[in-house]
Amino acid sequence: MSKLSQSVFNKLLFNLCYPFLFGDSFADTGNLAKSNLSRESHQWYSPYGSSRLSGRPTGRFSDGFVQSDLVGRILGRSEAPIAYRLRAKDYAEASGVNFAVAGAGVYEAAAPHRASTLAKQIYSVRKMVEGGTVTKWQLKNSVALIAISGNDYAGMSNTSTDGMQILSLAGNVTGEIAKGVRRLQKLGVSMVFVNALHPLGCTPPHTRASNYTVCDSPKGNAPAYYHNQKLKEKLDPAHSDNVSVVDLYAAFSSIINPSDSHTHPQVAKQFTHKLKPCCESVDPSGYCGQVDEDGGAQYSVCSNPEKHFFWDDVHPTQAGWEAVMEQLERDIKDFLDISN
Repeated sequence: MSKLSQSVFNKLLFNLCYPFLFGDSFADTGNLAKSNLSRESHQWYSPYGSSRLSGRPTGRFSDGFVQSDLVGRILGRSEAPIAYRLRAKDYAEASGVNFAVAGAGVYEAAAPHRASTLAKQIYSVRKMVEGGTVTKWQLKNSVALIAISGNDYAGMSNTSTDGMQILSLAGNVTGEIAKGVRRLQKLGVSMVFVNALHPLGCTPPHTRASNYTVCDSPKGNAPAYYHNQKLKEKLDPAHSDNVSVVDLYAAFSSIINPSDSHTHPQVAKQFTHKLKPCCESVDPSGYCGQVDEDGGAQYSVCSNPEKHFFWDDVHPTQAGWEAVMEQLERDIKDFLDISN
């Protein structure tokens, strides 16, 4: 087969993949509905989305694209599949469906607004299957991403240094994720990616005390360490053929907290601000996009988001996500047995 023919063939293979996306704000592209400006809805307000071509917010927690969009690109699409809430009723888009909701975890208490859990999101796809809007052919050719990014640990990471307590919670959280994987497989989903937890101790709330110079390790990163250890134990032995862990911990760390400064990947060199957020509230307990009663901005925004890894206190910039997923793209394509 010629190189041109191989390229066309690979593109067709990409487009045959039917993606399902689950999880939280790392993947959400509009499932958490817009409401009056608040901590839970600020992704629908300026300055979110400011780096997109449209220059407007789209419900994504970033200045532009988020992880699910980059997964869509890897699968040959321009962005993530349509948000479940925004799709036409009883109709499954050919590009897949995104069920992720910001704030979600495996436990309902993880999200103050109780918007969703992983189990509820998987139940939504089950209803689509039972209703016939997702076909057996789509399931057979499907790829799922589970992006659970630490909401279940939100309280513990700041208040507890008890390793056994964190380890116990990590076992429970990863156990629920493993159950979710099995439910998807039982429905007929072919291949499943599961995010490892990123280094929570390197996010801006943990680095602010050092003026954004060092990560809070090992205390701040303990939940991620235990979570990833348990996740590997629960997924690898029984599901090694069709489940793959996406190592966000390594991909984030290689940019913002490398063990050896000489091992920075090339994509890391563009970031002059690795721990300081681009958009920051004037109030340490506030949020990006917050305004006062008169509508005055209570936050500042950098002039060069492409040089910041973090957009706000939790989420990477579009440039940050591109640098992360560039490191992981080859492994993802190898797992799917697709080359280009």
